[in-house]
Amino acid sequence: MESQGSINTGWATALIAGLAAAGVSRVVISPGSRSTPLALACLRHPSLSCRVLLDERVAGFYALGLAKAEAGPVVLICTSGSAITNWHPAVAEADMARLPLILLTADRPPELQDCGANQTIAQPGAFGPHLRALHSLPPAEPESGWLAGLAARAVSQSRWPLPGPVQINVPFREPLLAKEPPAVPVAGLSPAVVLPQLVPPVAALADLAGRFNGRRGVIIAGAEPLPAEPMARLAGALDWPVFADPLSGLRFGGHDLSHVLARADIFLRGRLPAPDYVLRFGAFPVSKPTALWLKASGATQVVVSPDSRWPDPSRQASLLFHADPAAFAEALAPMIAAPAPDGWFSTFHQAETAAGDLVVRSAPVEASVIAAVLRSLPDDSLLFVGNSMPVRDVDSFSGTAVRRVTVLCNRGTSGIDGNLASFFGAVASGRFSAAVALVGDLTFLHDIGGLAAGQGLQAVVCVLDNGGGTIFGHLPQADLPEFEAGWLTPQNADLAAAAALWKHSYRKVAPEGLDAALAEVTVASGVTILHLQIDRAASIADHRALAAAVRSS
Repeated sequence: MESQGSINTGWATALIAGLAAAGVSRVVISPGSRSTPLALACLRHPSLSCRVLLDERVAGFYALGLAKAEAGPVVLICTSGSAITNWHPAVAEADMARLPLILLTADRPPELQDCGANQTIAQPGAFGPHLRALHSLPPAEPESGWLAGLAARAVSQSRWPLPGPVQINVPFREPLLAKEPPAVPVAGLSPAVVLPQLVPPVAALADLAGRFNGRRGVIIAGAEPLPAEPMARLAGALDWPVFADPLSGLRFGGHDLSHVLARADIFLRGRLPAPDYVLRFGAFPVSKPTALWLKASGATQVVVSPDSRWPDPSRQASLLFHADPAAFAEALAPMIAAPAPDGWFSTFHQAETAAGDLVVRSAPVEASVIAAVLRSLPDDSLLFVGNSMPVRDVDSFSGTAVRRVTVLCNRGTSGIDGNLASFFGAVASGRFSAAVALVGDLTFLHDIGGLAAGQGLQAVVCVLDNGGGTIFGHLPQADLPEFEAGWLTPQNADLAAAAALWKHSYRKVAPEGLDAALAEVTVASGVTILHLQIDRAASIADHRALAAAVRSS
């Protein structure tokens, strides 16, 4: 009779081989006992690249960063019990950001459930509505050929019709390991899955082109990667400005930048004419002034969504196309017969230029930091931006450039958790010539364990240390007597010691010395932490002065 250990080995080997055959190449593992058959099958599979990270929370965000950079599914593996709950923040982010993760949760068999057995919780359903699918497997059994088809299905579900996390719960009985040599990884019968491209109906596009012809409009390129060249061509045909979110991928690159505007967050605080139409792609923009301007504009809003999600938080869309953004833009552009009236685009271009002049004259120190970081980045590089103030400042102050720079941020749930781990996961993809993260001090401290994920990588983390949650200084909470204790929460941590814990380099740098420091460390080996102290009061005052100058202009 085949031993239980051999059955476990064959079961795990078949499942992992099926995932590899379905296109998975990356696996992130946290050590544990119950997950041993799965981990071993991955570590011994010739086509899988595995990273082992002790902390499941760090591992979850690291996998998320990999999935974000590679736009493909990444497998996560952990043991039973509370281990899986540490993935929850990353799973929620993957859900909202539409990133494909395959969650392999090792579990104890049915006879050990709900009876006080150690390290046992109710794992199926633990991630609630954040999953695209849940597959609860039986305990390992000799017949495992069907698992390859299940693996292909799980990978497909993680990518379409709405990309996101899929959980496969895998119980194992003891003994977990076989005494004999492990089986050679062999995938069973597994279908090849071809994903669709949602192409908009020609008649509906022709009708839309008729509405757009000769009218005043704007294109909103939202907070997720979008097809730069097709959207630039569409903007040119319409002669409409593109308000490009920093995460859209439209601010940087070799495409036509003539209609791409990067300072809407600044100039929309002033007085500008309302459009007839708004054409919006991607997730809702980072910029609050943009959202308020859209709400007050009274324009007819058309939204393009590439999947089944309904991206209309303001409830103002008059028409929603479920279509691939590239296919939509490529098909619509040649149908446009008449551009916007003379002077429409130039009004916004002039506002962009004026906002740029204001930034040069009176912007806070963060603007000069962002400019220095962007100057340091070569083609095909990565700028990872932390949530809270950094992503808002990049929105306001980055401008545009012909260099190819990918800007990433965990904007699905906009948390400050896991930002460093996600950054290092993206760096580990190997797709970038250089990588810099720009994060706040609380974001850095919140994910201090994520520094472990940087071992063996080459990257720079710039910490904008403004002494706590400065974003709340721009909000009504700032007037509360409990503001400092309850919201600002300044910390007294030793960032140099944190860097030294994982043998990363550390340097305290004044903002005016950042160019020289970046020139050295972006080409240095290993991870470097650049610590920039920002005067919080001066920063808040400068942000407010800039906003007031725009409103009065």
